[in-house]
Formats: sequence, C-alpha cells, structure tokens
Amino acid sequence: MAATPIATSLELCTAGLGLFLAAPLLALARKRPANAWLAAFVASFASLALADFCYSAGIYRQHPAIWGLFDLPLACLGASFYCYTRGMTGLGVGRRQAWHLLPLPLWLGVILSLRAGVAPGWLFLVAVLALQLLTLAYGLAVLWRLRQYRHAVRQNFSSMRQRDLHWLSRLTAALMVLLLVWFPATLLGGAWDVLLLLGRLAVLCFAGWFGMRHVPVFVPSWQKAVPSEPLAPVTAPACEPAARTVAEPEPATDGKYARSGMTPAAAEEIGRRLLQRVGCQHDNREPELTLAELAGRVGTSPQLLSQYLNEIQGVTFYDYVNGLRVADVQRMMSDPARRGDSLLDLSLAAGFNSRSTFNAAFKKVTGMPPSQWRRRAGCMSAPIGQDDKQPA
Repeated sequence: MAATPIATSLELCTAGLGLFLAAPLLALARKRPANAWLAAFVASFASLALADFCYSAGIYRQHPAIWGLFDLPLACLGASFYCYTRGMTGLGVGRRQAWHLLPLPLWLGVILSLRAGVAPGWLFLVAVLALQLLTLAYGLAVLWRLRQYRHAVRQNFSSMRQRDLHWLSRLTAALMVLLLVWFPATLLGGAWDVLLLLGRLAVLCFAGWFGMRHVPVFVPSWQKAVPSEPLAPVTAPACEPAARTVAEPEPATDGKYARSGMTPAAAEEIGRRLLQRVGCQHDNREPELTLAELAGRVGTSPQLLSQYLNEIQGVTFYDYVNGLRVADVQRMMSDPARRGDSLLDLSLAAGFNSRSTFNAAFKKVTGMPPSQWRRRAGCMSAPIGQDDKQPA
C-alpha cells in the first residue's frame, strides 16, 4: 500500500475510531451480549487499519518481530459479524458456534510459518484472498439469516418497528462492497486505497451508531414446542354468543405444523373466534399486538393460530393484522363525520405506528396510495337507502 499522507491519515483515523467504538460497545455487552461480537468486529476493523499503517509506514520492516500481529483479526472479521447477527436475531451464540473461530489458528499457523521462513511468500497472499472470500461467504450467510428472521417476525408481531433490522442488511451490503474494493486496492493502490479507507470509516461510524442504539429482538421459538393444547374456552364479549370449546383434535402427520393438532373443526372455531374478537374488541387497533397475545384472547396456542392464518387465510400474522387496520382506515375514510381527520390520525386510530408502514400496507391491500383511495371514496355515492337525509 502506498505511503501517501492521505492514506496514512485515514489508516490512523480508522484504527483510532475502531478502538474508540469498541470500548462502549464492550461495556454495553453486560446488558446486550450481542454487542460483544460487534465490539470484536469493529476492533478487527481497527486492527486491520493498523496493519495497513504498519505496512505503508515501514514499521513491519523496522520491527519484523511484530509482523503479522495486526493481521490476525482478519480471520475473525466475518465470524464476529455473523455471531453478532445471530445475537441480534435471538439465536444466541453458544459452544456449538466455536467452530467459527477455526480459521484463526490456521491463519496464525500461516503467519508463524512465514515468519520462520518455512513457507513460500505467495502463501500470504493466497491466505488473505481465502479469508476475504470467507468473509464474503459470511456476509451472504448474514443476509440469508436476516431473511429468515424477518419472516419469523411477521409470524409473531403486528409491527416491524425497531424489529426489521434493515440497518443490519445495509451494513452487510456495505461490508461486502468493501471486500470487493479490497482486491483492486491491494493490486493497484492509489485512489482505490483512499476509497477503501473512506469506506471503512463509514462502515465503522454506521456500525457504532446503530449498534449502540438497537437491542436484540427475540422471536418466540414455539415452532419447536410440544403438540398444542386444544382450544380453551374464552369469555365472549357482549355482542357475540359465548364461544364453544372444541374437542381435542387429532394431530397432523406431516408438514411444518406436523405436531400442531389442527383439525377442520379447530380451524372453523378459530376463524369464528377471530371474527368475534376483531368485530367487537378491535384488537388490531393495538399498535404492538403480538401473535401470542391474540392467541391467548382467542383461547388457542400461537402455533395453532399461526397455522390457521398461514394455511387457511394464506397470510402471515403481520399481514393479517395490518389488513384489518387498512379496512378500519377505509371505513373511517368513508365516514362523513371523519372527513376532517388527516390520514395520519386515521392510521394511528387503526393501530399503525408509522406513516411509512401505513402507506406500504394500504397500497399492498388496495393497489393505490391512501390519498388516492380517499379521493375516489369521496366521489362515490352512498348505497340507496343509506343516503344522509337532508332537512326540508
């Protein structure tokens, strides 16, 4: 790497920033264990920047005893980021994930063999390339894990606020772009070096800012639970007759819900109770309604309710609740008494907790923005027999 003043300054800034961010992240690890892995990730970034500085400034040539010392974290870069993602998505990191650290002793062996002069010089470049490709593979694994996680969130929560982890997807994409820039920066230097170092600074700032603000989201693991219990009796609201208790169903034999115990009778009863709840209690208007909460009110298990929504209704819990909220907003839009209410007021009354979520859900259900639907609804006449009678 060319020892230009700009590159040297950026290398030192990156190293200093990484070490500066690692300290508070590590301090937060007592309450948020996942942050320990993020601290290891940013510290690895800082160490690699310090290694670049040692190369460009000739420090490794002057002090060959420390050669390769700051390059060691390259073996942990992808693994620490992946383990952080596991922690943020509720999976946790235990002894079974110890194999992720296997590249570290292998990389250490390469460095020691090179320092002892028993390995050819080209082995270093080959090992660096292999570790960069490994980090790219970890990035792909993170994106795959985040996709699974978002599906699980939609099955359990009616709101994605503070749960979607889109920032982590963007951070992963930025990291993968940096790894691709790493190759021309190593071979060509010059402007590629500066671009790589600026990218590292941006990634560290992004990781530190969001890492200290966001906490892990724990998705219930009811999919692996024992067979569900039969529907329990519930107290019916005044506007509906009491719900009957159905007999214990026969368990299913295959599929995702093989141990759920869903039968046609149970599905029919769950559907009836859901209509009863949303028609009278309007549970969908609670912004943070969860699958477990609604299942308890209906008198069934989260597993059975999720199976009913997925297989009978063909939707996730998130889409089901937000579909009810959209229908609520449509009814309020058509109400002459609420013509003066803003779209934001109507969306909040229906249970949405952000304008963006409301707009996306409304367009998904109706195929048009809420403002356009409201204009069209205002031009429609009321059904015959329901027109507002004007005074004589």
